[in-house]
Amino acid sequence: MCAKLFSAIGDYFRSAANRATAAGLPWQAEVERFGADGEEAICRLLRAHFDCVIRNVIVPHQKKYLEKDFLVIKNGAPFVIEVKNWKGVIRRDGDGFCQDKPNGEHKVVKNPVGTTKQFVNCMKRYYGIDRPIYGIVVFAEPNCELDLPDELEDVALLRADRLVSYINACSKQEKKDLLAVDSARILRCTRFYSDTREFCKGMLVEDYLELFDEQGSRVLLDTTKLSYISAEHQPLRMRDKLYVTYTNGASGVFYNRDDTVTVACLDGTYRKIALNKINHIVF
Repeated sequence: MCAKLFSAIGDYFRSAANRATAAGLPWQAEVERFGADGEEAICRLLRAHFDCVIRNVIVPHQKKYLEKDFLVIKNGAPFVIEVKNWKGVIRRDGDGFCQDKPNGEHKVVKNPVGTTKQFVNCMKRYYGIDRPIYGIVVFAEPNCELDLPDELEDVALLRADRLVSYINACSKQEKKDLLAVDSARILRCTRFYSDTREFCKGMLVEDYLELFDEQGSRVLLDTTKLSYISAEHQPLRMRDKLYVTYTNGASGVFYNRDDTVTVACLDGTYRKIALNKINHIVF
């Protein structure tokens, strides 16, 4: 009995030491805010109307990657979507855009059309797609006013309330065949957050996460079917309670002991990150 007790105590402290020294997220000088309201609202809208919605899509560009918020595929037609949550009146300002906010502030912002068109062109080259890819910049703020043309450089500029109808109308013009590339293998960028100052994004190398269910049985979660994970750390029990949301809206609760994930970061480096150092994951 004493031997088992000492063994259990030893295992506890070894586990505590391993978790305490596990690799966390890299320090970031400039952090993207987690769960931007506009992007989350557009995500819910798209997944309510379309079967194939891929979040945080990326394509190789030179030695790094380009990233966009969403890729929707309807009737085989791909739609690349960049989300902006700008307030006030949005209009052109030279080569850029500007906001006239309700509080009277005038703010010059970067033109999202050029990067969206660049992403579309890179995606065509990378996947060898010879059919149209639709580029969209959607303005998610419900009370914004667009003093803009409907389209710039073949990129549509839309309020959120026009997004679904635009995709449906364009997809009807396309042949109902599939893309040459499997949508499950589209490159996607996973975002990892710990506290408000730590953030990392990149391609998740693992196809599955090894976790435990509530009965203590080991389970494998397919990372291509996951939408979101929120972690509740339980340090005294040497585990993390993970609230998992799938892309189809289903959810579940699982537990992590000491699992790590490998991330191919967008700067070309690889990092091992421990799940017990993460508060949120957006797939």
